[in-house]
Amino acid sequence: MRALSLAHLSLIETPPGRLVDIAAKAGFDLVDLRLAPATQTDRAYTAGERTQLCRALLPILRDNGIGVWDVEIIRLDDRTHPQDHLPLLEAAAMLGARRIKLVCDSQDHGRAADLLAQLCRLAQPLGLVLDLEYMIFSGVRSLKSALHLVAAADAPNLHVLVDALHWMRAGDTVADLRAADPARLGYMQLCDGPLRAPADRDALIREARTNRLAPGDGDFPLQALLAAMPRDCVASIEVPLPPGREPRAHARYLLEAARRLTQAHDKPVTP
Repeated sequence: MRALSLAHLSLIETPPGRLVDIAAKAGFDLVDLRLAPATQTDRAYTAGERTQLCRALLPILRDNGIGVWDVEIIRLDDRTHPQDHLPLLEAAAMLGARRIKLVCDSQDHGRAADLLAQLCRLAQPLGLVLDLEYMIFSGVRSLKSALHLVAAADAPNLHVLVDALHWMRAGDTVADLRAADPARLGYMQLCDGPLRAPADRDALIREARTNRLAPGDGDFPLQALLAAMPRDCVASIEVPLPPGREPRAHARYLLEAARRLTQAHDKPVTP
């Protein structure tokens, strides 16, 4: 059965320890934790605060029988110093996380490839894979662009993260996914939404951060996306909490929606 992870954005106001508890009790296999800010409103931990948090999280993870899939986030731009992100990498390794999420805000893809390669070298001894998430409003705006950048960085522990929303808004297709080297596709984030995209950049950002739908509640061709991705890749469910819904109920709803979607693809293949 495909492993499912609960993305922190789905309950972004929930502290990490509580998120772990909610995800486990909802039935998720894994959880994603935001331990570095993706936006100006996210908490920015000092290295000491993050280490203390990770120590507190270890028994919570153990007692709930759930693992950390992904820790976020590294925002790469022209001023990035890879060594500055080593404390986040070490925190992820302390938690037993498998992945670190990256977003590239640089238009200089030559420099970005060099910075990515340096980050991957820092992450490799810690057993971490880095996943580059492309977004129509970032410096890497399509699957093709992300794959080219990952190839240029030429690091074995660097993959592309395919988010259903960004895949749709970039105008990428199933054929684009099928043409990609499966070894370069890390995992996917699932959500749903209308086929019609917001009209401008600010609206696209608002949609991505606050206005996603649960899998099956919109019009995205998610079955086709699942069929085009590597069969056993993890799916992280990223759907922000809608107004009026209780966090635990939201997590259960997302788990049930994701299981319904993936059920057909998770059945064992008969020889």
